[in-house]
Amino acid sequence: MGGVLAAIALAAGAGTVAAQQGGAQEYVPFDDIDPTLGYRADMEFSGTVRYWKDEETLRQYLSWVGDPENEWKLNYKHRDLEYDDLHGGHFYLEEGEEAFRKLSERHPEFPRCVGWGETDLVGAATRYPRHDSETNTIVTLESRIEHCAKAIAEQEIPQGSPGNTRLALYVKSLSHGMPINMEIGQPELRMAYERGKGLFYRKVGQFNFACATCHSPGTPVMGQRLRGQVSTTPFAFAAHFPTYRSARGTVETLQTRIGLCSRQMRVMPLRPGDPAYVDLEVFLTALSNGYPIVSPGVR
Repeated sequence: MGGVLAAIALAAGAGTVAAQQGGAQEYVPFDDIDPTLGYRADMEFSGTVRYWKDEETLRQYLSWVGDPENEWKLNYKHRDLEYDDLHGGHFYLEEGEEAFRKLSERHPEFPRCVGWGETDLVGAATRYPRHDSETNTIVTLESRIEHCAKAIAEQEIPQGSPGNTRLALYVKSLSHGMPINMEIGQPELRMAYERGKGLFYRKVGQFNFACATCHSPGTPVMGQRLRGQVSTTPFAFAAHFPTYRSARGTVETLQTRIGLCSRQMRVMPLRPGDPAYVDLEVFLTALSNGYPIVSPGVR
């Protein structure tokens, strides 16, 4: 699934350059996606959701793993079945839990801040990103942790840092198995979704690619092998982040992954928390709505 993030990052980073140069923007034809359907909208998008819609269904098609003709149809969800097996993400989770416990013991209001007034954080991660009416901004889980650490504990734990990522991994693990429930009907989130969708379909960069070039069924690339990977759909993608990247031996947030793919595509990455990255996270989360969180995920 690295290809979709590379294209996303390309759209976010290079789009600014194109705008500064006054170049006209080109787009891959937009797909008719109903964001209120969440991950189920993939039935009209690619139809592959029928193979990975839940664990029981996924296990019926595990024989496809290793088959380049069919494995991509699983949307890499077969890796989610490794949650119960010990992998590197579990060690990072333990570190995040310990860091959260110590921070909360010193500053009891910290978990209440992360939970928007609720001390019980079970299910809290399912509602991110969310709109903050006081600041009129879209807030991700990582940006909320950064804000609460600074406001409550006077600590700098910026988005994208190992400390922030570990804390986010722990908070998200408290919602493992619970469906993502971002309020896409909320006007500000819907506008962010539309902006993120525009980035997803915008052609930019040296190759004049858009995210949708590789990840839309209306193009000839989806399902084809690219640099040893096979491009898939973007649906339910946000459910496993922060995720343990076995190839890198570390845990990455969604926005960190976008930045890394930017470098691979020779596009200057943006900082985690940049409005473009936030809009893209909202777009991808809307396409994950209703799908259960897997934490710690592994890819």
